[in-house]
Amino acid sequence: MTVMSLEQEETWSPQIIDFLNTHHDLFLNWELGNENRPNAQEYDHTIYMLREVLHTDSMMRGYHCTRLTEYEIQQVLANGMQLPNQNFLYQRIEALNQAGLIDIQVSEYLKSKHEANDSYRAGRIWLCFYTPHLAGQRGIERFFRSWGGEALYNSHERDSVSGPILKRIGTPSIIEMYAPVSKLAELGRLDFNIIRRYLVKRGLQTLDSLDYEANVTQPIAPQDIIRIIQFPDAEFISLTKCDTWTPPLA
Repeated sequence: MTVMSLEQEETWSPQIIDFLNTHHDLFLNWELGNENRPNAQEYDHTIYMLREVLHTDSMMRGYHCTRLTEYEIQQVLANGMQLPNQNFLYQRIEALNQAGLIDIQVSEYLKSKHEANDSYRAGRIWLCFYTPHLAGQRGIERFFRSWGGEALYNSHERDSVSGPILKRIGTPSIIEMYAPVSKLAELGRLDFNIIRRYLVKRGLQTLDSLDYEANVTQPIAPQDIIRIIQFPDAEFISLTKCDTWTPPLA
C-alpha cells in the first residue's frame, strides 16, 4: 500500500509529479489569471487528464471526528466503518436501547427526527485530511459533544429532552484511517488542492486554505482503520487542542 500525504510532495507518485511538471505553466497562468491564461476548455481537459492520473492505488490518512460508545468502538475495530444511512442509524439507536442507555420512548423519538437520508450524508463517510484542530473549536466540537453524528444531533441538540441525553452517550473519539484516493467522492477538489500545493511550493502566493476534506462512498475495511483515539488521551488533546476550548469538552 502506498500512502500519499498532501503535505509531503515526496509521497506523491512519479506520474503525478511528471504531469504537474509538464503542465506547470498552464496551471500557473490559470491561477494568476494573466494574459497567458488558457481558455476554459483547455484547462478543463487538462484537469480531467489529471484526475485519471490520480486514480491510483494510493491511500491517504484521514480523520473522522465523532462520539462513540465502547460497543461501537469495538465494532469499528472489528468490522471497519459502514456507510451511514437511515437503517444504520436505527441499528445504532436500537443498540443503545438494548444496552440500557436509553429507553424505548427515547429510541422512538430519536428515530422520528433525523437527517440520515439527506443526500449529502447518506452513503458518505466524511473525513478531514489534516490535523483536526486546524478547523478550530467551532469547526469540530459539535461532532464530539453529541452522540449520533450530524444527521441526528442537528435535530436534537437544542431539544430540552433529547439534547442532554445525546450529550451523555459515548466518548469523544477520532477514528484515524486510510482512505483510497480513487474512492474519494470529491476527487475533483483533490486535483485543485494538489495543483495549488504544487504551485505554492514553487512560489505561488495565495491566501486560500489548503486544508482538504472529502468523503468516501464505500465502507472502510477493518485493516484500514489505524486506531481510535479517545478523550481525554493526550493524543486526542494534541489533535484537537480541546484543552483550549470554552466550555471544556466532556
